[in-house]
Amino acid sequence: VLLPAAAVAAGSTSTGFEARPLPGSPNAELGFFKFDADPGAEVAQTLLLINRTDKVKTIRLAACDGASAVFGGVAYTESGKAPKVVGSWVELSQTSVDVPPGGTAEVPFVVRVPAEVTSGVHLGGVAIWEPAAATTSGSSGGGDKATTKITMVTRMVLTVLVTTPGPAVPDLKITGVKAEARPDGMYVLVAIDSDGTAPTSGTGTLSVPDQNFTADISLGDMIPQSSTDYPVMWKTDPAEGTYQAQVEIKYADGAKTATWSGPYTVASTETKALADRLVTPGKAAGAGTPWLIYGLIGGLVLIVLVMGVALLRRRRPEPR
Repeated sequence: VLLPAAAVAAGSTSTGFEARPLPGSPNAELGFFKFDADPGAEVAQTLLLINRTDKVKTIRLAACDGASAVFGGVAYTESGKAPKVVGSWVELSQTSVDVPPGGTAEVPFVVRVPAEVTSGVHLGGVAIWEPAAATTSGSSGGGDKATTKITMVTRMVLTVLVTTPGPAVPDLKITGVKAEARPDGMYVLVAIDSDGTAPTSGTGTLSVPDQNFTADISLGDMIPQSSTDYPVMWKTDPAEGTYQAQVEIKYADGAKTATWSGPYTVASTETKALADRLVTPGKAAGAGTPWLIYGLIGGLVLIVLVMGVALLRRRRPEPR
């Protein structure tokens, strides 16, 4: 199982505080929570918060679900959304903690494993962040110009990894492909499901034979009972129509192979969306100012002519 290294999971002093399992907890040296549990069990854990500054820090906490990221690897659900899977097993004693200057605070919590849980690996997390450290940036314009405002919140997540008794077997399935227009071109999205009871990664290829197109797929760890649409950049100007694709991914250290072949369609709505994103902005920028382009070209030509005359004058012999 590929998980964040202890230094990453525990946070860094750049945020002014750290978070880690209470020393002495099982596998605390890993920097995240990892333990075995039977179905129906209740497991007590404690999170330690450390304030490295000389001011009180108000820290927020929330349980979250683990999921597979777009290219594989672990992602976590947003802190504002109620967890539905492993995150729902986590019951925090507090969701807001004031940590004294240069001090620590302990946050006990309980992981309640459902009685009907399947065997294998289950992954959730505890998200930790400081609302006061959020930064806001943006721009505003007058008239009909749009206003942009972005608020950045640094969030760290400590993984909660629960292993229940029974076989842990990876199982990947490729369920299809589809075309999707994006700002930089037309992509082919490969739908991949992880239906097993153990995480797994893999490598493979997507090919479109009649277009002489082949692209590599490098899939990070997919956690059990999750899915992703793996994006592959295909073309910037595909024709509308139906294409045949073939996908093959070897996983479980090359011991297993997932395959799929079949058609996908590039609809007129997708080609129009792609044309709007790639062509229209360029046309709009150049349509109103062709004189600027001509002026630049003329200026370059004039510079070359002046330089040429200067060189000729230098080479002409001086009169006696």
